[in-house]
Amino acid sequence: MLRFFRQIRHRLFDHNKFSKYLLYAVGEIMLVVIGILVALWVSDWNEGRKEQVKRKALLTALSVEFNANLQQLDSVMYYNDRVVQAALKIVRLKSDQAAVTSSDTLQAWLKNTSWLWTFDPQNGALRSGISSGDVHLIRSDSLITLLFSWQDVVADASENEKRHMDLQLGSGSVIGPYVRLMDYYGLTYPKLPESDFTSDYHGLIRDPLFEDFITELYGHTMDAKYELKLVRQQNVKILQLVNRELNTQ
Repeated sequence: MLRFFRQIRHRLFDHNKFSKYLLYAVGEIMLVVIGILVALWVSDWNEGRKEQVKRKALLTALSVEFNANLQQLDSVMYYNDRVVQAALKIVRLKSDQAAVTSSDTLQAWLKNTSWLWTFDPQNGALRSGISSGDVHLIRSDSLITLLFSWQDVVADASENEKRHMDLQLGSGSVIGPYVRLMDYYGLTYPKLPESDFTSDYHGLIRDPLFEDFITELYGHTMDAKYELKLVRQQNVKILQLVNRELNTQ
């Protein structure tokens, strides 16, 4: 092809047809420019297609990840509710000594106050998207902002969960002198034999340290519930924006 163009140029020069040669040269330059522009367009199209594939893969992974996080959040919040309800019932038992004596009510509620579920979100897709820079392929600025602030919101909730956990782990020093562990865990593991020692639930209810423990447990659990509610709201909003962008490819 290049040899063909050279032959044309030589013929034009040989016949002193400079104007035609100039016109031909301009046309040849235009062909070269058009070829370059087409090549650039194809390159940009290929790059855009690759970015679209990466963007969709990231959004799909985020959808899976935050759906799993939402399910975990609902489980954690459910058990936090059980702790709060049990703590309130135990505090009110002081005016109903018969319930302590004639049934396993206090035993069951004590077990419910021992639930300790923490939120440990899946963040693999999010961390990968941020570290690779693929998160900036997302079109929604609102979604990008929420994704970058997600870790901070979770960290705030984790602080309350840590206080809650520390309190729960220290409950043995308050409850241990009154309640036998075999008695306590017998509700969860029925195959355990009954304890040869008697639990003193009346003494437990009358101990001011136990009242303080239950009151503090209630407060920490309520704080944890509030923070997790904020986490859940952000999780739901992220899912809404992710699914909206997935549906508008």
